[in-house]
Amino acid sequence: MSGQSRRLPFVDAMFLRLETSETPMHVGALQIFTIPQKAGPNFVQEIVTAFRAPGDLAEPFNLCLTGGPLARVSPSLRPTTQVDLEYHVRHTALPAPGGERELGDLISHLHGVLLDRSRPLWTCHVIEGLEGGRFAIYLKIHHAVTDGVNGMRMATQSLATSPAGTWGVPWQLSAAPKRESRKTGAAAPAKMALYDWPISLGRGALGLLPSLSGAERVRVPFEAPGSVLNRKVSAARRVATQQLKLTRIQGVAHRANVSVNDVFLAICAAALRRHMLEAGSLPDRSLIAGVPVSLREPGETGGNAVGYVWATLGTDIEEPRDRLDAIRASMGAAKDHLRRMPLPARRMFTTMTMAPAMGVLLSGQAPHLPPSMNVTISNVPGPNRPLYLNGARLTGFFPVSVPFQGQALNITCVTYDGQFNIGFTGGRDNLPHLQRLAAYSREALEELEAVLPE
Repeated sequence: MSGQSRRLPFVDAMFLRLETSETPMHVGALQIFTIPQKAGPNFVQEIVTAFRAPGDLAEPFNLCLTGGPLARVSPSLRPTTQVDLEYHVRHTALPAPGGERELGDLISHLHGVLLDRSRPLWTCHVIEGLEGGRFAIYLKIHHAVTDGVNGMRMATQSLATSPAGTWGVPWQLSAAPKRESRKTGAAAPAKMALYDWPISLGRGALGLLPSLSGAERVRVPFEAPGSVLNRKVSAARRVATQQLKLTRIQGVAHRANVSVNDVFLAICAAALRRHMLEAGSLPDRSLIAGVPVSLREPGETGGNAVGYVWATLGTDIEEPRDRLDAIRASMGAAKDHLRRMPLPARRMFTTMTMAPAMGVLLSGQAPHLPPSMNVTISNVPGPNRPLYLNGARLTGFFPVSVPFQGQALNITCVTYDGQFNIGFTGGRDNLPHLQRLAAYSREALEELEAVLPE
């Protein structure tokens, strides 16, 4: 070990405390590349060799958990130079025929395996044998050291913007510049040390009360109905993916005078409604989604800077257009409420509303109590132009996220190069037909286009 250790902020440490053998707390990125036509037979092996080459590692890829008597109460990370890259970078081949099913089965298995806490909290799997002259990279990293926005940046920052452009190894890049401290000198709740958080939360609560006035339409935790999505989960995972053209979603949004994210929520809502209707498990009341919102300031990197708003999905509404209108009204109220607050107050408010839900998760009783929400649905913006790895074009970029106890499904989208790349991550036993959600989401977009023609 070398370098100074530092305590994890409260939200980051929470993901370590939430982790059990049944609830791994890592997030992943699945990238699919097309091998260049003139590539040699050892093209993928050459990438593996480059990934395993020694070099100075960037944060968080060089960070290990420290031990000691306070490790469980207030965990710390410390840089290390002793990183076994042959352990962290794995080379795998799919069985024939190397289709989407075989890839999905492998990613589902890998995503249910806990990271080794005695090592830096990440692994990378380079996977060859995909049909159509393709290969994949699956990078997983603990949620304690990154959120979705920062994870997307780390997964793409080493890629080139042209086939002949310079590319690098993600974990050997220079560490990202540290953001400047705020002029006020006040620490935000999402970045506080574990023992500081309750004190600051109490001090800030009174100052936020005026912000709650007129917010009757804003959804809050624990308004969600009970559902099959909110039961106990095991470590076994199912992962499914779907890719939709961004221009189609933008077209629906324009014609309906709603946001792209509203359309995404409506697509997810329609897929969930159909899936649960077929299973006879759709609640009478609408499902409620927890929608992460970035609280990251310009230039801020590392760790977690995310809060939640809660929105109705209108799954109790039959007509697609009426369902979309209900989603727009719910999300609009939540966004307007946050928009009226300065950023420090936004951080405080989202922390206050998240705290009861996080408390239930930490208690281990989430599957036995009313759910704070039914499903997490997140939309992460990504690069808007094609990227390349040693001349191989990145054609698909799918997030693989975290189900919690009592929260068996996570749906996350990354926009990339004109595509909407949706990753469905669920508990294997809770959602034995998860791949149907991916198929239904495509049909849900077609349904919206039919009721909102050009």
